[in-house]
Amino acid sequence: MEHTPDSGLADHLQYQLPGDLNRVRDTLDLSKLRVLDNAMGSGHILVYTFDVLMQIYEEQGYSRREAAQQIATHNLFGLEIDKRAYQLAYFAIMMKVRQYDRRALKRHLGLNLFTFESTKNITNDFLNQLAITSNQREQLTKLRDTFLQAKTLGSIIHLDHKYDTQALTNAIDSLSDTEQSSLFVRKDDLSQLRQMLQIKYDVVVTNPPYLNKMDKPLKDYVKKYYKSYSGDLFSVFIWLNINMTVPVGYATYMTPFVWMFIKTYEKLRLNILDNQSISSLIQMEYSAFEEATEEVAVPINTFVLKNSNKEINHIGTYFKLSAFKGGMDIQKDKVLEAVSNPTVKYLYRTNQTNLGKIPGNPIAYWVSQYLLQDFEKGLSLDSVVDPKADLTTGDNARFLRQWYEVRIDKIEFKVKSN
Repeated sequence: MEHTPDSGLADHLQYQLPGDLNRVRDTLDLSKLRVLDNAMGSGHILVYTFDVLMQIYEEQGYSRREAAQQIATHNLFGLEIDKRAYQLAYFAIMMKVRQYDRRALKRHLGLNLFTFESTKNITNDFLNQLAITSNQREQLTKLRDTFLQAKTLGSIIHLDHKYDTQALTNAIDSLSDTEQSSLFVRKDDLSQLRQMLQIKYDVVVTNPPYLNKMDKPLKDYVKKYYKSYSGDLFSVFIWLNINMTVPVGYATYMTPFVWMFIKTYEKLRLNILDNQSISSLIQMEYSAFEEATEEVAVPINTFVLKNSNKEINHIGTYFKLSAFKGGMDIQKDKVLEAVSNPTVKYLYRTNQTNLGKIPGNPIAYWVSQYLLQDFEKGLSLDSVVDPKADLTTGDNARFLRQWYEVRIDKIEFKVKSN
């Protein structure tokens, strides 16, 4: 829609929120449009994305069969640590392709969906037997060590430099099938998996894991590489995913909304307000998302960040649905109501620079201009009033007595028993 002014795609997007689009003059090459879900689970988001992309391809004149193959092999990318979930996602995407191409299962399409595997079975003795240079062996050893905790770390694995995976793949190609089977991924996956963690995407969209009580290895890793965002695993994904997008690309999330307010996530908020633009945000009613609140209540929001350095006069769209109880059906109805009638009182439009005027940078999008002026021009309370004033007598020597100055018969020694 940003690249094609005459696009009719908006007519098919039920939840397209009010707001202006910034037109992009560059021609959009659909074959290079990359969308990633790096915590894809069983693939719900990717399946929905498939349908949206199909509408885009059809609008550009592609046949459905050609579009389905292109989407599956060029546009959709997914990562997962759970192998069963990965298999379900793979099956779901193949069934979407099969919907438009009856011979899809015979075409051996190479989907860009991967599950992380540990490298604990790759020994130093095995590496020393490979016919590779010492530099390649050193790289492969580092890559092996990096993926030792792959089943735990998944998409947050930190790669500190680009590996020469083509040379490594060529070396693996020279091995026998038996030797290759001992590797942590198939030889064809080695370079692609590394590449997926380091390339940039047009859109990164996910419902990341929520976890603030981590075991020690995971906690130490997060503290080492994502210290400023280590309050919860979902906040690591917020920071990581927006940095995996191309300039002016989009990262979209569904997460707990505590990151918007409490001090634990202040550095995350400051990073977003300084370096990205909040395109839209929906703050749901506290226990609206039942799937996330079966055991413990988790307040949820969904939001879209644009990877741009605060576009001039950027106005974001915000929904405050906390007053509407009754589950996701009520939340859905209220969003659709606001889409058709943007004057509803629970829809807010504000320049995100306003959010930086409040101490602690809370995402308080509903704050009025009058209150913002108080923060900008007003005096802080502790600059005019001693906050300890109410805790003092004003004249301790006159009003306070030392214990030894009180008559013994005036002290109550009786203690109420249970």
